[in-house]
Amino acid sequence: MLEIPLNLYKLFTQYQKNFIHIRMSTSNVSSASIKDQVFPPTLTTRIDKNHPEIEGLSQRTQSIWDRIYGATIGVVPNTIVPAARSSIGAAVRDPFFFPSQCFFMPNRQEIQKKLQAEETYCRNFWDPTEELDTNFPDQAKIREKFAPPEDRTFSIQLKDRKNVEITCRILQTKAEGESHYNFVLVPGTYATISNTVKTIYPYLSAYLNSEKGGVVLPPARFIVISENNLNFKPATLDEAGLVLLETLKALKEEFGDFDQLVAHSLGTVFFANVLKQVHDPKMLPKHICLDRGPTSIWEASKKYFWGFGRLIYVLADFGGWASDIEQDVVGFCQKWEERPSLVVIGLQEDHHFSGSANLGLGKKIKKIPGVQTLVFAPTQQITNESGQHTMRADSLNRLSLIKESKESDFIQPSESLSQALIRHSLRS
Repeated sequence: MLEIPLNLYKLFTQYQKNFIHIRMSTSNVSSASIKDQVFPPTLTTRIDKNHPEIEGLSQRTQSIWDRIYGATIGVVPNTIVPAARSSIGAAVRDPFFFPSQCFFMPNRQEIQKKLQAEETYCRNFWDPTEELDTNFPDQAKIREKFAPPEDRTFSIQLKDRKNVEITCRILQTKAEGESHYNFVLVPGTYATISNTVKTIYPYLSAYLNSEKGGVVLPPARFIVISENNLNFKPATLDEAGLVLLETLKALKEEFGDFDQLVAHSLGTVFFANVLKQVHDPKMLPKHICLDRGPTSIWEASKKYFWGFGRLIYVLADFGGWASDIEQDVVGFCQKWEERPSLVVIGLQEDHHFSGSANLGLGKKIKKIPGVQTLVFAPTQQITNESGQHTMRADSLNRLSLIKESKESDFIQPSESLSQALIRHSLRS
């Protein structure tokens, strides 16, 4: 706001010069005397009204005052609106997209304690001196075949040329080789690269057990990307999508082509934004799975606070954190005829994204040729609806598919979702 007085001074000085120029052109008054009389009382008696330069006085004056308006009132939308949008965007972003980093969450300390306990558990998963967990039957085999996790930091440049950093976790087989099978996981809301054993385990297990099907396994590399491991918070959803897109580019440059990507929950929101922004689908993984995401932020908002979440959506939209995930996917498929294979997963009674908010039940996405839509309805004997959103991919099998989805042969009998995804991406 300190620029406004300076701008006004400059504009007023220009007005004064124009006035002096005309006075000197139309009278015998000296320059010095005019400078001493910025607004002389005898103006009408001294100026020749028929002088050609008088005709332009009105236009010059109007132009100057237009610029004065632009330097005062006119700058208000250009300064206040972006600031308001940024503040409101942050107020929506933190509790709904980055809750583990939200300082004003009422139960933040409790959340942090739980996350720390999860990170300790995940460290112990890889520690050969720690006891094996029977919930993970292939834990010993994974410890044997995979090297300890390695965390790598990559520098990403944003559109404003600002450089930011994201840290990814790399799980690589001890066996070496020229060409690796590359798998990417983009997990959900509270996930970090340090607490995702439950989410990544089914795919590690499925990879190792693929040998039983007669597949000669190439060395493998499993990479976890979480935007909770950024050194900053994106200002908008588009910026979050750009970060993920640029991270995939950096990983591709480092490790080569990727065979499979699985995005879960909030990860599907970020990756759908990638699909909206990508200029060449060849830089994406060959196979993509969107697992239990929302159809749109609008539909998801209606499920919060007894429907009053619609009010939050208005703020999310204004602050740059609203999107139509289903339309982003549909738009990508319509734009690119040659594209990666795409599988969309939904659970019929998903507690987080139910009904119209369930991407797997999306009406538009089912009409896209070549897109596999698989909807599961596990029995209450396996889990209740509140647990369906976080069920492990190796707990979802052909038996729990709804009738419509069973018409697909994507998942074979006695095969889990994670095994089917690995099989398809290993063989093509």
